[in-house]
Formats: sequence, structure tokens, C-alpha cells
Amino acid sequence: MVYKYGPVVAGIDGSADSIGALRWAADEAHRLTRTLLAVTALPGGAPAGPDVATRAAAEARRWLVGIEAVGATRPGTPIEVLRALAEEACLVVVGGRGAGAGTGGAKPLGSVSQALGTRADAPVLIVHDARRWAAPDAALPRGAPVVAGFDGSDSAARALRLAFAEAAARGSRLVIVQAWSHPGLWHPGAGRGCDLSADGAAVRDALHEAAAPWCRRYPQLDVEVRDEPRDPVHALAVASQWASLLVVGTRCAADRAQPPNPSVTRRVLQHAACPVLVAHGPALAPARLSPTAR
Repeated sequence: MVYKYGPVVAGIDGSADSIGALRWAADEAHRLTRTLLAVTALPGGAPAGPDVATRAAAEARRWLVGIEAVGATRPGTPIEVLRALAEEACLVVVGGRGAGAGTGGAKPLGSVSQALGTRADAPVLIVHDARRWAAPDAALPRGAPVVAGFDGSDSAARALRLAFAEAAARGSRLVIVQAWSHPGLWHPGAGRGCDLSADGAAVRDALHEAAAPWCRRYPQLDVEVRDEPRDPVHALAVASQWASLLVVGTRCAADRAQPPNPSVTRRVLQHAACPVLVAHGPALAPARLSPTAR
């Protein structure tokens, strides 16, 4: 199963970023034919204000006719509430920065998106600079490809699985990127680099092998593999400039093969220019999936 059978949960706090993220959440809920649950957290002792979540759900129904959207206010901090809901959700969507992040800060992520990007029981879609899509007439990106970061770990396999599903649902091209390093790489100020074409070919062959089961399952997809001989954070940050969605894995204690550099996802989240889908949870091999599972 690519996504669990549960609602798409959107964290709402009334900020422009949360409304922009709600547009992405509504689009995902419509594509996955799931209920959209717009949730506002109410920390202990805070007075109940306007029903922001209910208004957000009504707005989502105006955007996409026929979508099932409901609003709810839950006691607790945003991190506590969204992590609890992730246990039964198929996807959690949040803006990169919420109402408490201010407007002039240099940090692209607030505390909620950072925490959910690190740990949750469902995939988490973090929408960077989400206020770009807060206006009712703002169009979500459609033509750009989905990009998946891969490094051979179990978390990368999980990201690859989600990336294929997202690209297929969107009718988008999928680009799989693996960055790699070698002592012979040329660096400015250094001497001439050596011929690493054989190393690059080996990386591409491994990518084709990892993607092959999913290519057979999604034969209609246009899939490209790219080896990038440089720092993975730089490679994925550059790819996020032309992608509609970047899909990355994150380490899970149950994973057998851990990522070689577990801080890559955390740093990519800080530098990405497009929304990032973080694949949480244990990886599933294609052989264990039923042909009709979604």
C-alpha cells in the first residue's frame, strides 16, 4: 500500500502559509479520493477563537467541487496534534512556516514543519513558501517533473515508492537523482580530475535496477535517472528549482539499510525551493504489494 487508508490532514493556523498548504492538501485529497481534514491545534489554556479549521474546510470545498472536507479543532500543541493524527492519516500537509514564524526571519522552516519532517507516522508534505498558493486563483504547478532522491538505503526505497505513485497520479515525468562522491572529483583550485565515467555508469545502472520493479508496475511513466557527482544536498536543492515536487526519505529505526548521511534530508528541507514529500515509515518491497493497492 502506497498510502494508508486515512484522511489527508492539513495543519491550519490562519496564516497565509497554512492556507497555501491547504490548497496542496486539497489537491492531494482530491487525487487520492480521501477526506481532507483541516485541523487547528489549541494549546492548553488558550482561549477558543474563530473556527479557523471549519472555514478552511469550507474554502477547500469551494476550490474543488465534490471534495469531502471537514474542519476540527484539537487540544494540544500543533506538533502533538499532527503527530497523533498522522497515526491514522494517509498524508499530513503543512506549510513551511506558520503564524508563529514571523515574516522577516531567514529560516525557511518553522518548528512544526521541522519536527514533522523529522518524525511522523505518515508521509509529510512540507510546502515551502506556501503563501504563493494562498490566493483563490493561484494555480498549482502541473507540468514540472517529480524528483526523487536516492542513495540505496531503505528510506530511499520508501521515497522511490512514493515518488512513482505521485508521478503516476499527477501524470508527470519522474526524475530519480543519486548524488555521489569520489576522491578523484575535480574541485576548484585542485589539479585536473580523473575520468569517472565508469563510476557514473555504475551509479546509473544501480538506479535502473532499483527503479525496474516500479517501472514495470507503472509502465506509462516517463522515468529518467541521473547521477550527480557532487554533494547530495546541493544536487537536490538544484533539482528543486525545476521540480514540482521533491520526494526524499528519512531514517527510520526499523530500516535495515540506513542512509549514509542521515542529515541530508534535514538540510534539503532547509534549502529546497519546491514542496518536499518526506517518506516516513517502514519500506515495503514491491513484491509485498497487491496489484490493486494504492
